[in-house]
Amino acid sequence: MKKWRGIVITWVALFVIAGCGKQVYIETQRFIIAVGIDIDEEKKLAAYSSSTVFSKEAKDKYKITAATADTMRESRIILGQKINGNIVTGKLQNIMIGKNLLMQTNVLPYLDVFYRDPKNETNANMIVVDGSVKDVMYTNMSDKGALGGVIKQLVESTYQSRISVITTLQQFHQQMKDSRITPSLPEMKTEKNELVISGTALLHKDGTYAASLNNQESSLLLLLQRNTKKPIPLTVHIPREISLTDEEMSYASFNIRKINVNFKPIFDKSHLTIDIQMKVVIELTERMFTFDMKKKSKTLAQAIEQELKKQCEALIKKAQVHQIDPFGFGIYVSAYDYKNWMKVEEHWVKTFSEATVNYSPTVVIRNIGVAE
Repeated sequence: MKKWRGIVITWVALFVIAGCGKQVYIETQRFIIAVGIDIDEEKKLAAYSSSTVFSKEAKDKYKITAATADTMRESRIILGQKINGNIVTGKLQNIMIGKNLLMQTNVLPYLDVFYRDPKNETNANMIVVDGSVKDVMYTNMSDKGALGGVIKQLVESTYQSRISVITTLQQFHQQMKDSRITPSLPEMKTEKNELVISGTALLHKDGTYAASLNNQESSLLLLLQRNTKKPIPLTVHIPREISLTDEEMSYASFNIRKINVNFKPIFDKSHLTIDIQMKVVIELTERMFTFDMKKKSKTLAQAIEQELKKQCEALIKKAQVHQIDPFGFGIYVSAYDYKNWMKVEEHWVKTFSEATVNYSPTVVIRNIGVAE
């Protein structure tokens, strides 16, 4: 009897608890999937949002809303006046920042509202827009799907293809606060009503725009970051004395499968020298010229070595000119020589910009494909 009494009481309690809450209809919820932040012609903050629409009567499945304000919190209030439904930010997938805004100010204070509210999604992807954020938000998506989902898939697919980086809201905060690295974000633009990930945007330590990398340079950035969880694709030009063909046909493409790195910082008084020796294991994916791989594979490997060395050194020099460290070399300097790191921590990017960096790759071709 006691057993049945306990079961009845439990069911009654569950019934009462289930009936206490107010019903929430999905048709009344407006999930913010994408947010855009830019600066308008009057130098005021222009905020945009893309929210889902679940109404059966609506033709469009998402709604773009714009607001001009002084802060992101204020813009949310204004956006709320234009959106019919309850705003939900816990499903945020993308935050787009206009390059024009980054050229003038640090965007981090504008993002404070996202970090401060525990209901917000800190895994949202950060993206720099080369051009107008407004143009991106109002891109015709009739043949592609909802804007927020398309941008998320685009960012993630280009990262999986290793032609751009991926940086979440939380990772961006860490990069801004960590003195050993400077931020790098995927960069997007519109081309003939198409959204394109054009490469990577690099920021100064103060959060302002520094430089842009194309897709090839972005792949090299991932290499120097030691981010080889997925194969890194590269295409390089082979000297004509090796390829024995026309200039436009002297190209070879390959995937970097594995790397082994020996990183050594050397402090000589106030000057820093960084020696990076990298064993690079590749698989050949394309060769546009006739070549005897059985007899001359080492010759081709050495040619790729030289081109890889030249391109990586150019990328490192580019970062030094802008006084940034998107590679995270500071992380390894602090780990290998913490005593000297403490002396340069507060002005690391300046120290790195004046450092001598020696990059020495050794290429090993492990696979040349099925047909030869």
